[in-house]
Amino acid sequence: MTEDKINYPPTDKLYFENSYLKEFRARAIGQEIRDGQSLIILDRTAFYPESGGQPYDLGSLNGVKVVRVEEEDGVVLHFLEGELAGEEVYGQIDWERRFDHMQQHSGQHILSQAFYQIIKGETLSFHLGQEESTVEIDLPSIKDETSYQVERLANQIVFSDLEIKTYFLPEEEISTIPLRKPPKKTGKIRIVEVDGLDYSACGGTHCERSGQIGLIKIIKQEKIRGHLRFSFVCGFRALLEFEERRQWLQAAARLFSSEEKEVPASADRALSELRNLKKKQKKLEENLTIFEARDILAKSQSKVISGFFPDKSPDGIKFLALHLVHESEVIAVLACLAEDSFHLVIAATDSLKIDVRTVIPFLQAEIKLKGGGSPSLVQLISGEQDKAEKALQLAVDILKKQSGLS
Repeated sequence: MTEDKINYPPTDKLYFENSYLKEFRARAIGQEIRDGQSLIILDRTAFYPESGGQPYDLGSLNGVKVVRVEEEDGVVLHFLEGELAGEEVYGQIDWERRFDHMQQHSGQHILSQAFYQIIKGETLSFHLGQEESTVEIDLPSIKDETSYQVERLANQIVFSDLEIKTYFLPEEEISTIPLRKPPKKTGKIRIVEVDGLDYSACGGTHCERSGQIGLIKIIKQEKIRGHLRFSFVCGFRALLEFEERRQWLQAAARLFSSEEKEVPASADRALSELRNLKKKQKKLEENLTIFEARDILAKSQSKVISGFFPDKSPDGIKFLALHLVHESEVIAVLACLAEDSFHLVIAATDSLKIDVRTVIPFLQAEIKLKGGGSPSLVQLISGEQDKAEKALQLAVDILKKQSGLS
């Protein structure tokens, strides 16, 4: 354990020489405890640290799990699940994770090149996620057919099985190659070249040939900072994505008792029928509410009518309140529950010349409520669901006192 920072020599990064290296031997040159976690520094490593949008590798050192890998001033830090004994170290890379990262990262280079070739869209950022990866492209919009052209070109490059080369160039020689975008670093620059097609300054791990990337599939797009961000998957991720979506489609087909290709039409018919049923249901509820309002008025001996309706919707109590004040000169104070909140509707017949909004500040002094309305109709909502009946009674008491009605 050390308190002062030790100046370790730069780590020999074996992943630059061979991204396919699954195991290696090295010598421990330092161990520390940081934030209660053990870390080790090796003279050389095949573990890739988090950088350039690509996550770190996982694996083990002498059987102890590596849980995080970072780079600090050229030195690779291996954070461990436990402490490591001995100077001689045998490292093993989680190959499935590494190869997945190689497929996604190499696929991103090709997809970015395809965006540039088809529509001159420049890549602004890249993130390799656990389930899907994203590229932010300097485009305000894109047509679906253009997006498909980009995807098709990217896959044509993949299926051409081009060589993917990695090498270092001194800074003064960078102008000799057509980099897709200028490098962020200075000094010796690592280049990832897709056989004369794409040149990128990149320190990540990559496939040796484009064919190893497998299918590249764009799965969605969204607006971000005035640009477009595309989510995509490559290789085995594309296979898993296809399988998951196939299962969804088959489940939908079973629900509709139809063929998979008929699901969109079946869903459209079902939604149309549902909309028609909802219209009929609403009309029936409105007719029922008219009779319900008349029944309430016939039984009530008060000009301030209140009611708590936990099973009604906010629209339902609003409609009922409006019918009550339309049928008679009354004030209606109604409440209902909705998910994690309660709704309060207060309505008054215009001829009473009562501004029901005056009750709001009194209620808000006791209960957290939002909302507002007009002199004759107020709608309020609160997340304090357990105070619904208290709010109802408080509103009734205030309105009776203000209006002089009983």
